Amino acid sequence: MEDKNLIYHFLKEDCSPEELDQLHEWLISDLDEETTNDLLKSLWKKTHDGNIHDIDEAGLTTKIRSEIASKNGFVQTKTPKKRVIVRNRRNNSWVIITAILALVITAGYFITSQNTVTDQEPFLAGQIEKNTPRGHRSTVNLRDGSRVILNSETKITYDENFGIDNRRITLEGEAFFEVARDENLPFIVTSKNLITRALGTSFNVRDYGDEDSASIALATGKVKVKRSKNPTNKFKIFLSPNEQVVLIKASQKWSKSTFQPERVLSWKDNSLNFEDMSLARIIRTLERWYDVNIEVRGEGFEKLTYEGTGSFERQSLENILNTLGYTMGFESTINEKQIMIKLTN
Repeated sequence: MEDKNLIYHFLKEDCSPEELDQLHEWLISDLDEETTNDLLKSLWKKTHDGNIHDIDEAGLTTKIRSEIASKNGFVQTKTPKKRVIVRNRRNNSWVIITAILALVITAGYFITSQNTVTDQEPFLAGQIEKNTPRGHRSTVNLRDGSRVILNSETKITYDENFGIDNRRITLEGEAFFEVARDENLPFIVTSKNLITRALGTSFNVRDYGDEDSASIALATGKVKVKRSKNPTNKFKIFLSPNEQVVLIKASQKWSKSTFQPERVLSWKDNSLNFEDMSLARIIRTLERWYDVNIEVRGEGFEKLTYEGTGSFERQSLENILNTLGYTMGFESTINEKQIMIKLTN
């Protein structure tokens, strides 16, 4: 990874320990004018707007170098003949970065109140959008070699430069990601409630707007997860294979546990598994899966949970409803895309 990109990722707090060590080694060396200007231009280009040609490069470079010196243990004295600089060996990369940011922010060159660089926002205007409507599932092959399987009623959005200078995807709905490994470009998936960071792995993200919870389940590799609404903006949970995190949206409380892949990930293989699932969630899943509208008559259906076992693989909606109805206690009537469920218990 280029050194300038290390600072870029440091600002977003997604550097690995190895990258932090590399960043420190680079920052404790002298920053010449050309390197500093190149760094500023690189950071500037990653913002949404602004005119890079308006930057006072020489003036800003001088200020940065002076600020780094004063905050990092340099003592500067001027005489008529020469300038003497004494370096304190206790250099600190965090102080240097803070110095750079303080000046750039003050100058208005890097971040404005309307343009905060976060994991949630893409960096370039050109966006690519992939939608999967109700009743369908689809697969998207990305430029970097990664693959995304989209569940019904799901949308992903990513930058047109995806795979070149970033690997960021915004998700609405549910998708399974098979991520090609790239040490230089972390793969980041942002939904309304959760953010996942990986290098090379496979995981499932479910975050539908009409559901009470959001979840991330890891199949292979390792990932870091944080809440999108977490004000500290730091990754909080690490997942290993067959571990998942479930976030309750209302309380923003989350928990980590193991999961059974055949239950959580079966949808990507065109199989539905409703074991220990509430009737309310089953209905939402069937509506998306078969592109129908389901109405329930009777009280207490929110408390009904399917306690049967097994999965429904490529079965008709009628067969699924008959099986569920026998176990849970309801009758169903199908009229094209309109389904009526009547509770019998």
